[in-house]
Amino acid sequence: MVSGARERAELLVVNGLVLTMDAAGSTVRDGAVAIRDGGIVAIDQTDEVLANYRASQVIDAAGCVIMPGLVDAYGHAGHGLIRGIFDPEQGWPSQHLYWHATTPQWWHAEARLAATERLRAGVTTGMSVIGASPARLDNPVFAVRNAQAYAEVGVRAVLGVGPPDPICSHLPEPWTGSFFEAGQWVERPFSYHDTVENSLEVIRAWHGGADGRIRMALAVPYLFGRQVPHRRMAHRLPGKADVPAMLEHAEHMRALADSHGLLIQTHMFQGAVDFALRHFGEATVERLLGRDIVIAHANSMGPREVDVLGGAGCGIATVALTHENVWYGVAPISALAAAGAKVAITTDGAAPYCGFDLWRELSRATWNQWMSHQDQTVLPPGQALRMVTCDAAAALGMGDVVGSLEVGKRADVITVDLSAPHLTPATSIEHLLAFYASGHDVRDVVVDGRVLMRDRAVLSVDVGDVMATAREEAVRAFECVDLTPFVKGGGAWGSGLHPL
Repeated sequence: MVSGARERAELLVVNGLVLTMDAAGSTVRDGAVAIRDGGIVAIDQTDEVLANYRASQVIDAAGCVIMPGLVDAYGHAGHGLIRGIFDPEQGWPSQHLYWHATTPQWWHAEARLAATERLRAGVTTGMSVIGASPARLDNPVFAVRNAQAYAEVGVRAVLGVGPPDPICSHLPEPWTGSFFEAGQWVERPFSYHDTVENSLEVIRAWHGGADGRIRMALAVPYLFGRQVPHRRMAHRLPGKADVPAMLEHAEHMRALADSHGLLIQTHMFQGAVDFALRHFGEATVERLLGRDIVIAHANSMGPREVDVLGGAGCGIATVALTHENVWYGVAPISALAAAGAKVAITTDGAAPYCGFDLWRELSRATWNQWMSHQDQTVLPPGQALRMVTCDAAAALGMGDVVGSLEVGKRADVITVDLSAPHLTPATSIEHLLAFYASGHDVRDVVVDGRVLMRDRAVLSVDVGDVMATAREEAVRAFECVDLTPFVKGGGAWGSGLHPL
């Protein structure tokens, strides 16, 4: 094809090492990606792409890796504005602060901050759970403002909405939420039914929103109940008498998800699947589970539980840095993947001691598995990278859309600069990315063909304004609650927290 007959493209990313993360693990040295109408139209060596495509925008990725944007398959909304507040015995103030000291503006500010943090780290798709535990759905406005913020920043989001668990809600009864109106806080009761109806309202308004970048999921805190104690929240473990109510809840959530074409996001720990098998029956468990289930944590699942979840093809959103690893032991990542589950390495959110830099979780997850198995051949770096790209996308039901660089998929592309001292020399690229890279090494970010970050400069929002608004909203909320139990040590801020 002569140059005069070159095809039109809107964006070319050229001169980099392309890690496609496709099924074959294909790479292209001195490679390029051509993008048109938000999708990938060609992947080849740079000279071939330049000979066949012309574009008004060109990103020169010399010295960089070109790869799919990362996918964070599990994180909680709200946590970004309470990061750094933690006590080993009391935990952090999410529940009371969320329900009685936050406004719609607070939730919008936190979501903009979270989405911006993810964007700067090259996370182009992220799950954000704003369901009714621990985040709030006593009114649809909080989730709506969350969705609006992600749409403004421009990254993809899967937003989980839903009711509290009827047996283990983690909420003081009777359930109430406070609203700031006419200069004062007004406390209002709400019910399980209210949260379901509010969730459906948000689902109808935002599923497929922002040109398809926003998807909704049904967040069900415990589809099979919680059979392990929470070390910081008082609750009772379910028994045989609770089974009818638990099963009714699970069936209701499955029916809602099916009728609206939604993922179900839920939490499970050791014993949950065994409890369901024993009390619901194998046929019911098989019907409730499926490829549209994303299970957070999965700590210390037993062999039978692993086989059931893997056989159902469930998504597993494991968390490398979490107190559950201390309480219950780590998730059997390798066994779950071998059994057929789609395993993702995730952040869990921005508090109390983590963040949305998903790169940091790769080495943590790997070391957890090495320690658990006493074997450093478990979870090699290439497999870990797949668990934050193609496998994570598959866990969210988006494997045909994002997660790898392939012709026909949406153009969610990042470049990772290899020029820093900690990434020199560029030997085993997969090992360097899994153990040494961080979000600060991400140079350019493209989502749906739109350049959102160029040379580390975010283009979609004013980062200074995002941070300033977040600080202001955090201070307002902190002034409404007693944080003394969570900051016993005082620290630089003393008894009053006023973020700089």
